[in-house]
Order: sequence, then structure tokens, then C-alpha cells
Amino acid sequence: MMIAWALLLLIQSIVPVLTILFTRDTINSVVALVEAGWDPALMNATVGAFILLASVQIGGEIVGSIMTYVRLVQSERIRETVSRQIQEKSVSLDLRYFEVQGFYDLIHRVRLDARLRPQSLLENVGATARTLLSLVGMIGLLISYSPLLPLVLLIGGIPALWSITRFSRKLSRFRLEASPQERRAGYYDTLLTERMSAQEIRLFGLARHYLDKYADVREHLLTARLRLSKSKILADFVASMIGFVMVVGALAWMAARALSGLATLGDLGAFYQIFRQGQGLFNGLMASAGEIYNNMLFLEDLFTFLDLIPALPEAEVSAGDSALPLLKAIEIQDVSFSYPGSTRQALQRFSLTIPAGKIIAIVGENGQGKTTLMKLLCRFYDPDAGRILWDGVDLRELPLGPLRRSIAMLFQTPLHYMETARHNITVGDLAGDGAQERIVQAAAAAAADAVVDRLPQGYDTLLGKYFGGEELSVGQWQRLALARAFVRDAPLIILDEPTSAMDSWAENDWLARVRDHAAGRTMIMITHRFTTAMLADRIYLMRNSHIVEEGTHGDLLLRNGVYAQSWQEQMRRADESPSEAVISPAAQTDSQPS
Repeated sequence: MMIAWALLLLIQSIVPVLTILFTRDTINSVVALVEAGWDPALMNATVGAFILLASVQIGGEIVGSIMTYVRLVQSERIRETVSRQIQEKSVSLDLRYFEVQGFYDLIHRVRLDARLRPQSLLENVGATARTLLSLVGMIGLLISYSPLLPLVLLIGGIPALWSITRFSRKLSRFRLEASPQERRAGYYDTLLTERMSAQEIRLFGLARHYLDKYADVREHLLTARLRLSKSKILADFVASMIGFVMVVGALAWMAARALSGLATLGDLGAFYQIFRQGQGLFNGLMASAGEIYNNMLFLEDLFTFLDLIPALPEAEVSAGDSALPLLKAIEIQDVSFSYPGSTRQALQRFSLTIPAGKIIAIVGENGQGKTTLMKLLCRFYDPDAGRILWDGVDLRELPLGPLRRSIAMLFQTPLHYMETARHNITVGDLAGDGAQERIVQAAAAAAADAVVDRLPQGYDTLLGKYFGGEELSVGQWQRLALARAFVRDAPLIILDEPTSAMDSWAENDWLARVRDHAAGRTMIMITHRFTTAMLADRIYLMRNSHIVEEGTHGDLLLRNGVYAQSWQEQMRRADESPSEAVISPAAQTDSQPS
């Protein structure tokens, strides 16, 4: 394909030169024919000149059409390749990058430009090569009239070069400075157009507020861009006037030669085309060079992005990765951690031993570092200090693929995959065999079987309104996410607020099932509900990022400490709010989409 592209470029670059030459010959033939009184002998030569000129024009059109197709194929392949590289690099980076604004600005520019820049860059390179070759031919023709004419052409194009270079530098600065505002405008647009925000936007009357905020940001960007464009238009006008003066001067010189008999009428017509097209080619060459410079900024951003090095190497869990056995314990020893860009420590000298094969619950107020601890266990981050041991081995010394394969997790805000119910469960273990029996068992353990049974096509029902599927309630989505965690045969199960979206009946049903599924595994639950924590073999209460109480539910109540006081308060609120404490069996279906 590249050879065909290069050959077509060469042909396209020759066509303008041949057109001028054949135009000159055609004009001279017509003049000679008229002067000879329409001599039949000259008529054949004139017709032949017209045929050659027409053949070149038709050939140029055919080559142009073929070139359009070749460029389309090349640009689409390049675009897909670049997009794939961006996606693969993005999923290879650890989560630290996603905590930094500069990373979002960079990936915004890269993703936005990846849609158009590859095609634009290819076209600009092709246009530059084609224009350069044509310009060389034009310069050769100009030299045949006078060796000084190419210099005149060059001087006339210098102002255009200055204008393009100046604008490209300013556009580069604008592009970098505008990235945060472009992202903010995109955020406002998402709030106004996506389903996830539709309810609050309408209930709180936020539409006009965010419409105005979006308009303000776009107006600011538009004003800055128009200011740039006005400056370029003025510079381009000055450059074109200088070029016009050069054309007039050259034509006057050539007209004087024609009047003195040193040039024919065909020479005069050809010279005008040569000089005018030469000037246009030179300006086009400068414009293409300017566009290449702008596109090179995309390549600079792209290469910067692709050169990012993960703080810890990511690894995709594959079928070849075997889960690591967990036979003794997970030991968290004096771990301290702060998120990138934050001065506050999410965990400070935190220690905890989680015995293998047990169900433990970690309870505590928000902001104590419970979820952060789970992220460290999954090795989304590495601790700033201290270490986490898996059966006595530091997590940093374990291969990441098998480690991740050994952990099943329900995230606090799990994804809603706009796929079938089956796919929403099996994505928890794509490396597994996907057997229907395993899917059904996982759904039953998560109390998601009742949700699936009510779907029109059962496990094959498409979910989510994005592609026209069935919508679920928050609680139903959560049960499918639990099934997604349970389908993975992992020795460690981490559940972050597993019953937060369940009503009391659904919670009781789930608690009765989960112990059977957890048999022989280690399970860590993060929860605010003491009724959920009661399931655990051992409960740990976190306060100020430290464990302040631990024991069974009964032991902690007998101590009458913070846990017991919190339990009593939660029970008191339940007594005062019967709707929370006692829910009719009909609520168990939890079928109304949120």
C-alpha cells in the first residue's frame, strides 16, 4: 500500500508540470494554425495537442480518485493502530497516574487528536512531497526563462512562511493552555447529556446552571481561538499582497519580452501559469509544513504518553496464571500511604494480621482508610512505607498476574457493563471456563439468581438502556457485581460495602448464603452495617486509621466500647425508623430501577 501511495504521489506531482507544458504547446499550436490559415497539416498537430492535454487532465482526475481511496485506507489503519496503542498503554499504567491532573490533560489531547491527526498527518506528508516535486518541476521551467525567477518566487513566499511559523507557535501554546478548559467543557457536556446525571439535573433544577457554565467555558475558548485567527488572517493578507506584487512584477517582465518578440503568446500564458502555480505551490508547501508541525505536536504528546513508565508493572490476568494459595495469613506491617498529590496520609503505620480461611469485617467511619487498604491488597498501589505479606512473602515480590488472579473483589462503585447478564458475571473470570454451572452457582451465592430469573431472556438478557437493554435497580446491579466476584475461584474475596444497596430482606437472604460460598476461603468485608459485620469470624474497628477494637460481635458488645455504642445507636435508629428495620417481603424483589 505504501508503494502504491508513493507511486500515485509521484504521478500527481508530475501532472501540473505536464499540464503547463501541454497547455503551452496547445496555445502555440492554435496560434500557428490561425496564422497559417487553418492549414490541414497543422490541424492534426493541434488536435493531437488538445488530446494530450485532455489525457493529462483525465489521468490526473483518475489518479486523484484512486489516491483518495488509498489515503482513506491508510488513515483508517493508522488511526486504529494509534487508538489501540493508546488503549493498551492506558490499561498498562498503574492507578497513580489517574490521580494527577496533568495526566488527564495529556490523555485528553492524545485521545482527541487520535481521531483526526493520523489522517491529517498522512495527508500533509503526502501533500508536502507532492507539492515539493511539483515545485521542483516549476522551478525548472522558470529557470528556462531566467535563473533569477526562482529567487523572486522564494522572496515572495518568505512572508507566508513567517505567518505560518508564527501562527503554529501560538497555536501550540494555546493547545497546551486550553486542555484543562476543554476537559471542563466536556465534563459539563456529560452532565447535561448523560443518563447518570439526568435525575439530579432535573430535580435540583441544574440545567440552566450547567448550560451557562458550559457556555462560559466555550466562549472563553472561542474568544482565545478567534484572537489567534484574526492575527493569522492579517498576517496572511500582508503575505498575499507581497506575493501579488511579485506576480505583477514578473508578468510585466514577461509581457515586455513578448512585446519585443522574445516570447510567444503560448510562452506568456505558460509563464503566468508557471509563476502563479509556483507561488501557490510554495505557499502550499509552507502551509503543509505548518500543518506537519502542528501534527508533530500530536506525535510529541503521543510519544510522551506511550513513554510513560508505570510505577509498578501492570499485568493482565490470563488463563495461564494460576491463583496463589493462601494458607497462613495476610500480614499488614506498619503500612503508610498517601495518594499522589495529597499531603494527607490515608494510612499511617497501620498493622493488621488476617488469618487465612476466616471471614473478617472491617468497620469504621468514612475516611479511615478502609478502601485504601483494599487497594493496597490488590496492589493497585504500593505502600510508601511498611509492607504487606502474603503467606510471608512481600506482595512486591509476587508476580502481579497470579496475585490478581488470587483476589476476587466487589468494588464500592462497581461497573455496570452494558452487556448481557451472563457477561456481567463472567467478566469476573474471563480466564475461566465460563461454564453455566459456575455462573449459576455464583449468582445463587450473591442472591442474584432471583434478579436473573425475572429477566425476559434470563442470563442472555441485555442490560442497561445504553444499547436498549433492561435497566436494573442499584441493588440488583450490586447483586450481579457480587456474582462477578464470586464466579472467580480465588482464595481471597474482598467485599467493599457488599450490602449497601440491599434492603433488610435481601441482606438477610444474602448473609445466609455467603458463608457457604466463603468456606475454605479468606473473606474481607468492609461495611457500615453491623448486621453484615455480625457474619464475620472477627471484626476490626478502625478509627484514625488504626485498629482500636477487635473481636467477635458478642465480645465487642460485652466490652461496651466504641463498637458497642455504635451498635446500640444503629439499633436505636432502626427502632425509630421501622421502614428500615422491617421491610415487607415485596421489597425483597428490589425490582424498580433507580
